[in-house]
Amino acid sequence: MTKNIVLTMIAAAGIASAGSASADSIAILPDSVATGLSYGVVGTYSTQDIWRGQKQGDDDFRLGVTAELGLFGVPTNAKLAWSENDLQNEFEFSLGTARDFTLPVVGDVVGHVTFNYYSEGTDVVGDVESELGVGFGKDLGLASVSLTQFIAVEGDNSGYGEIGANFGEVYEGISLTGTLGYVLDDFKATHVELTADLPNLPFEVLDTAFTPFLKGVYTFDGREGIWANDGAEFIGGISLSRSF
Repeated sequence: MTKNIVLTMIAAAGIASAGSASADSIAILPDSVATGLSYGVVGTYSTQDIWRGQKQGDDDFRLGVTAELGLFGVPTNAKLAWSENDLQNEFEFSLGTARDFTLPVVGDVVGHVTFNYYSEGTDVVGDVESELGVGFGKDLGLASVSLTQFIAVEGDNSGYGEIGANFGEVYEGISLTGTLGYVLDDFKATHVELTADLPNLPFEVLDTAFTPFLKGVYTFDGREGIWANDGAEFIGGISLSRSF
């Protein structure tokens, strides 16, 4: 169930939760629409790589470059990343965009579009080589919530989608995000994931911030062979980030 080499077009906001493509593919939340040209570099170590509720390897190292661009006047988030663990090496390329608009009854929301391409494909959710993520996010006060449905372009992803919640800073220096995965093919939840970014370490090297994080993932059983690892997993790691 490994994805050997992956090129993933996603929102750059997700890279801080590296080690989980679920977190990466949480669509752009209302406070993360690109507003100008900027770049960043992020390096991450995590004890495990968990992707859509499934373990993809131990001791995962990830290095990525992010950019907020304006392509043809459209705010665009891009990321190029490489990661390696005991089971796989992978490359990721990401691209996503978002736009503010208003829906009847719902009110102001941010619509987002994400394209994911997997050069080796993946059998974690069906067998998909590329997919388009479409959804919207809304600030509900307590949290910014997003809904993303991934539509298989090449292959089959079993109608996989995610509900994401960004609670922001819940305590001094501690930020919290959550993800609930689901598949439409049998109307079942796949996993739930909670990530806490802890306070930055009290030092910087060359303007690089060091942010430890903790993550808990629970994968539901009864997945008919798609999810082989049921139960809970706990992950720790640290992220190094530098903006330009």
